[in-house]
Amino acid sequence: AASLVVGSREAVEDMLARGNQFRTTSATGCNEVSSRSHAVLQLRLETEKEGGAKAIGKLALIDLAGSERARKTDNRGQRLNEGANINRSLLALANCINALVQGGGPGAGRG
Repeated sequence: AASLVVGSREAVEDMLARGNQFRTTSATGCNEVSSRSHAVLQLRLETEKEGGAKAIGKLALIDLAGSERARKTDNRGQRLNEGANINRSLLALANCINALVQGGGPGAGRG
């Protein structure tokens, strides 16, 4: 993960393009270009209002690798293992989101 200070929309777009160069994609039985990894971009926007007060906003953009049905993709070997790992990580994420929605925020159920 990297943290960079940028001052323009163009700089953000450049950062996105550079980050996408590191994403893994490959062909599957369902898609010619299938993302094999997740990506997260978190933006923290700061501006100074009149009188010196700061306004801060946060935005998270998340691109998840898609879940796959092994039978539909006809994947074998490494692609089949990647699909299983992608599905497992999506299930873990769903479990986290469900726990947060049901009131089990961070640290819930611990000691």
